Amino acid sequence: MLHIVRISPSLNDRWWWPFIGAAAVVAFDQVTKYFATVQLMDGPVDVLPFLSFRYLCNTGAAFSILQGFTSFLTFVGFTFIAFFSWEIWRLRRTPNPPFLFEAALTLILAGAAGNLIDRVSQGCVVDFVHFVHGQWLNFPIFNVADSAVCIGAVCWILAALLNREKRGAEAADDPD
Repeated sequence: MLHIVRISPSLNDRWWWPFIGAAAVVAFDQVTKYFATVQLMDGPVDVLPFLSFRYLCNTGAAFSILQGFTSFLTFVGFTFIAFFSWEIWRLRRTPNPPFLFEAALTLILAGAAGNLIDRVSQGCVVDFVHFVHGQWLNFPIFNVADSAVCIGAVCWILAALLNREKRGAEAADDPD
């Protein structure tokens, strides 16, 4: 017996663009990590009075928490990639998704993928950007992928807050 499978049409012609954006961010992240690995093995490079580049092989997560839990963090990375890829794939049925939501998905997917590539290939994540100045500023060393995840999380929160306000305004305008 022949079964006909219907594929529902996409309401969003550009739903796949976040995958392209994520791939670009991952490529940039990997290039910067390559240069950090090659150039910073002899020691840190001071760029500005408060910014230096220094190589760090981080086996933990953000702020070096969970040091040595590489297998667990690899699993978490794969889980994040699967979840955010699924969320992007679901955008094909959303006519006009909010830009901030698309940006959030793109950046978090890219950051998770960039750091996962390091964990799988090297057993650690290459961090190299360090904001430090005297006793007043000493921010943990990070990388492009970490920045993408943090900026993506902020975009996600802003998108949720803006969507909440929009739904509240629509409910107030509803005469029922």
